[in-house]
Amino acid sequence: MIKNIRHFIHNFKLLNSFFIFIFLITIHSNTKADDFFTVDNINIDIVFEDINLARNNATNKAIFIGLKKLLSWKLDNEDYLTISSVLDDINKKENIKDFVAGYKIHYEKLSDIKYQAEFSIFFNLKSIENWLILNKISFQKNINFKKINLNANFNNFRNWRSLVNNIQSIKEILDYKIVSLSHNNSLIQVRIDIENEDKLFKVFNKSRIDIQKRLNANNEYNISLIDYNKTVIDSTESNDKNYKNNSTILLTE
Repeated sequence: MIKNIRHFIHNFKLLNSFFIFIFLITIHSNTKADDFFTVDNINIDIVFEDINLARNNATNKAIFIGLKKLLSWKLDNEDYLTISSVLDDINKKENIKDFVAGYKIHYEKLSDIKYQAEFSIFFNLKSIENWLILNKISFQKNINFKKINLNANFNNFRNWRSLVNNIQSIKEILDYKIVSLSHNNSLIQVRIDIENEDKLFKVFNKSRIDIQKRLNANNEYNISLIDYNKTVIDSTESNDKNYKNNSTILLTE
């Protein structure tokens, strides 16, 4: 009986999130599609003392993570570093939702103290642009053409040639330049025509290239050939007792 009640509550919350998504999008129905930017694959896994407040807390964290992804994609390096210094202050304010046109929760998993969900956040670019102007920053003029730096790692020359061939096979890459090359590492500058970072990961993975964003860096990524013979260990399978209260884990693709 208790299990059925929990199942009903879970389905009700999913339906509720769907209506929130539709309602918010309807409000902005008069705006153009170009005024929105979607950030997908935002996975939140938190332990929260009050499970009733967990969903709201997780939503705010998903919005903040999505905003950082959006800014890292649409700003150049210098502007991103500048705006990063005020992002923490934005995260503490409730009006961070003013940047959001809507959101979608793809799934939710609830327990007594744990909340897991995957979000897509639909951002209102005009609202974000107005905020950036206050900080004397603007989006890149041509936001579809992105320049990125790839730090390529490989084991041998054959591995390196395979990596280059796979890069050449990516139709979204307009051109590339090998800046430096050593026996196991290379720096490659790439100009790519792609919508957002989520699509970037999918395009490279499809071409058998593993790509990971470098920490504390904008437009810089580590790449290597995907070895399908390796066993992948899922770090999310760690025991719940290792989680700390109020901790948030971003699960990468």
